[in-house]
Amino acid sequence: MNIRPDASELLAIARQTLLDELLPQLPGSLRYQALMVANAMAIAGREYSDGEAADAAESQLLAALPDAVEASLADARQALCRAIRQGRFDEPGNDQDQLFAALSAITRARLSISNPKGLAE
Repeated sequence: MNIRPDASELLAIARQTLLDELLPQLPGSLRYQALMVANAMAIAGREYSDGEAADAAESQLLAALPDAVEASLADARQALCRAIRQGRFDEPGNDQDQLFAALSAITRARLSISNPKGLAE
């Protein structure tokens, strides 16, 4: 069954209504807050549409790192943090290069959700 509009479309419609119809009617003292709400709605929409793919890509990248553990994404993140704190990637070389490449890709995927304009800069 195809239910329209979906959550992402509802957020987009609500955001556009806020920006086009409500924001011009608000006093200047509330403009910043309304823009923050609109921004949060845009992030939520991107998270809804792209978040699962970003999580899957992050899981694959973390699983490919040396000494990776098969676990949930949260557990894999914690294991990586422990490995970094323990100095596992302190020596320059292939492992460190692989870590930096993985962290860069993960950051870009997350940034494309939270602040896609930041990637363009």
